[in-house]
Amino acid sequence: MTDEAEAEFIASLGGLMERWGLPQTTGRLLGYLLLRNEPVDLDTMVKDLGASKSGLSVAARQLEAWFLVRRSSRSGSRRVCYEVVGDIERLLTVNTLQIRKFSEALRDGASVAKGPAAERLADLAGLFEAYVRETTRLVEEYQDARRPTA
Repeated sequence: MTDEAEAEFIASLGGLMERWGLPQTTGRLLGYLLLRNEPVDLDTMVKDLGASKSGLSVAARQLEAWFLVRRSSRSGSRRVCYEVVGDIERLLTVNTLQIRKFSEALRDGASVAKGPAAERLADLAGLFEAYVRETTRLVEEYQDARRPTA
């Protein structure tokens, strides 16, 4: 079960991810799992979130594809459980790889475009290349800060 504050947090992530083009259920499930300390099975999610089992299953698979959750099972049970992956920086890493490919495509476009279009594509490629550099640096700093010191 969730209390009112948890429900607001879950709803806010649902709305946010919906604005990013993902189903609201996917965002709600992410918010719900972020608040859980143990893996949760689909039946419990259905009860707690009031969403359909099929919708939550699709949402869980989407979050799994983004490396935000992982699937597990309990000993002696065939039920599948989901939990948030502790190293959420993976999302930034995956996103960075996609942005890197996008910037490469923009560079390719700049090489075939003429006039202002070539300049615009080169500028955009440069912006996204800077984004990749800074995001990579940020993730590395974050990981370094989390490493135990000897």
